[in-house]
Amino acid sequence: MSVNAIIDAIRKHDRFLITSHVNPEADALGSQLAMYELIKSLGKEAFCVHSDKVPAHYKFLPGAENIKRTVKKGFNFDAVVALDCPTAKRTGRIKQFFKKAKIVINIDHHVSNTKFGDVNWVSPAASSCGEMVYTLYKKMGVAIGKKSALYIYIAILTDTGSFNYSNTSGVTHEIVSDLLGYGLKPHDISRDIYENKTVSEVKLLGKVIATLKTDTSGKIALIICTKKMLKDAKSGSHATENFINYARSIKLVDIAVFIKEDLKKRKAFHVSFRSKGSVDVNAIANFFGGGGHRNASGCTICGTLADVKRKILEKAKEAIGNKK
Repeated sequence: MSVNAIIDAIRKHDRFLITSHVNPEADALGSQLAMYELIKSLGKEAFCVHSDKVPAHYKFLPGAENIKRTVKKGFNFDAVVALDCPTAKRTGRIKQFFKKAKIVINIDHHVSNTKFGDVNWVSPAASSCGEMVYTLYKKMGVAIGKKSALYIYIAILTDTGSFNYSNTSGVTHEIVSDLLGYGLKPHDISRDIYENKTVSEVKLLGKVIATLKTDTSGKIALIICTKKMLKDAKSGSHATENFINYARSIKLVDIAVFIKEDLKKRKAFHVSFRSKGSVDVNAIANFFGGGGHRNASGCTICGTLADVKRKILEKAKEAIGNKK
């Protein structure tokens, strides 16, 4: 389906429940808040709900308090909008509300999207879900206010790795140029996102970097974060959001891997993959039941840490051998 099908669905319904994936980052949050503003601008009702709390380092966003953990009592929505989610399962406990809606609207840019919605707009060519929400504003003729411009900007900024990733296109830069016309200050936004760390978070980075290993070819780099590291550093797991980029930045590395121990489940590990373009890490994540993009994907694997490392290295080496 196309963006026009999404527009039709939005115009036909009046009360929207807006959500995104668990462990939210800037694209999830920015897209959610920008969609909230769009729907409110149409004179319709909207409510943002999320399985997890807004991470502390994103609470600087105006309107972040509008993202709640539970659905407001008495809010009888007729449509759910799921943003930046490749599967319904990725919305966590919010998935239970899908069956209560007349329609589920799925807007996403992950190539691994399962098209779980009643109406689906999946655009892997888009740099971010935020970029797709920007397109909605333009096609629906809805004015972009300064807050919405900020939401969309941070979604694009972070999902393109500050415009360093291969998903950055000419269209992406044109959109950003337009957004900057709303009075945004890139240096202030960059400071809020990237230069707002606590001493505990920096100490955690040190512990994780100390685990860095490469395979014999030097093409695979792996780092690890355990529950003990988080406890010893007195830091939260949200602090690890960009840690994988340190492994990715190493010369000769084709695949960067970040293994993070689940804080609640025993013998469960969240695995993030990054590549520099020559290797399809989505295929690796998909093998383990996850997904994402060609150059950035993730999954969850159960087992001992040693088993998880072994399985990942086997598939990573296979992927490098198969790269085109």
